[in-house]
Amino acid sequence: MKDKFSKKELVGYIISGIIAMFGLVLVILGIVERNMDVVPSKNFLYQADQKVQTALNIKLSFWEWGLIFMALGVIIAVIILCVCAKKADREVDRKLRRQARASSAIDINSEVKAAVQIIEEPAPAEEVKPEEK
Repeated sequence: MKDKFSKKELVGYIISGIIAMFGLVLVILGIVERNMDVVPSKNFLYQADQKVQTALNIKLSFWEWGLIFMALGVIIAVIILCVCAKKADREVDRKLRRQARASSAIDINSEVKAAVQIIEEPAPAEEVKPEEK
């Protein structure tokens, strides 16, 4: 498991969080705009929403833009999470392979030493019993 975030990962999470928070603010503004009991000519949120729609030439209200930005922020965060998790898994696998290679090298060395000792040790002489007649 990874203990620290890399700088790239941290920057990515911050950017995706800012985008998602901007979307949340737009959703809240859209909800407040729809539920204000004020005449549309005096509703400053309604007027701002209409100006944004005419300026962008897209008929989406604040809460619709907010949903889009929230989804975009979440998608960016999920992509960053998947990429960094894959990197962390690769690092863990690499460490496990190194440990396996090191332990197998130690096992081979101990087996070779044991074989050399067996070859170098003289065989014990057998006792010769005098034959009984």
